[in-house]
Amino acid sequence: MNLISYGWNDFLEAQFNSFLSRDLEQARVVRSDRGEFRLISADGPLRAKAAGFLDPSGEAAPITTGDWVAVDRSQGTSVIRGILPRKSALTRRRSGAAERAQVVAANVDFVLVVDGLDRGPNQRRIERGVALAYGGGGTPIVVLSKADLCQDHERVTAVVAEAAPFVESFFISATAGDGLESLSARLGPGSTSVLIGPSGVGKSTLVNALLGEDHLATGTVRAGDDKGRHTTTRSELIRLPSGACLIDTPGVRELGLWLNAEAVDAAFADIEGFAEACRFGDCTHSGEPACAVVEAVAAGELPSSRLASYHKLRREAEIHEIRHDASKARLSRNRERHFAKLCRAEQRRKKRQADM
Repeated sequence: MNLISYGWNDFLEAQFNSFLSRDLEQARVVRSDRGEFRLISADGPLRAKAAGFLDPSGEAAPITTGDWVAVDRSQGTSVIRGILPRKSALTRRRSGAAERAQVVAANVDFVLVVDGLDRGPNQRRIERGVALAYGGGGTPIVVLSKADLCQDHERVTAVVAEAAPFVESFFISATAGDGLESLSARLGPGSTSVLIGPSGVGKSTLVNALLGEDHLATGTVRAGDDKGRHTTTRSELIRLPSGACLIDTPGVRELGLWLNAEAVDAAFADIEGFAEACRFGDCTHSGEPACAVVEAVAAGELPSSRLASYHKLRREAEIHEIRHDASKARLSRNRERHFAKLCRAEQRRKKRQADM
């Protein structure tokens, strides 16, 4: 088995050198089944258990689909003894009251943000998906599925251009085969992509179409509320005939982002472009004097809904950082005090001008 076709490269080779003295073999995780992992190695597919070990940072290392691991096969069984550093990790909040990270897929090059045109596009969901892609270190690509059910591609193009400027998008009809060739060409051999999006947008149908066979189960969308049935229950890495790898993930009806403020800024590069002309370098675009972003909204150059979405995701990212980093909490308080000071200074300046 040629592991280069699964994404093995010189960077991973260098990372794996430390395991060579222990007679371990490299393999990639293609699926996790209740503590047992399906791997692909140079000798082909195999199943393995995980021994307790730490990742390079010293933290307990949960293994996920897409990980590259070091496998011990010396005792007649396959045991994972180590995990190679991830170049990217798509992470979301685990469902439930406790705020914990859940890595959905590792070592991905592209994040396919899928939205169905039978009920969309959903602009806010695309924005969140693009931010999640940047937060995980992948390149976002918007995939508009069920294009055969949409009659106004021009309007959809305008909506997506506003939600994800500078991001590639593809109209796809998996049933008719439209757009599949262009998307396959974009996902080059040896690359790894992951699909994200809620149930019912056609992720599994898209995988089957790219694969050329019905590998994944698909379900219909409920007529009452247009919500999909969850046909994918765990992440799985699949190699396509084109030579690219694709990870299908369980659908989530609302993406719980686990990202930082920098990822939101990357997803809203248009706002960051206007922000370069703001008077203050740390402007939050929430009412500061001479804010170029607010001025762009007033001039009709930037939709107000776009700025509102930016503020919402920024707050979400900052709240997460404050909860998990005491220094960020202090920075937030200092920023609020600084903003209040600026506002008071501006009020005094305007009063002096009025008195002259």
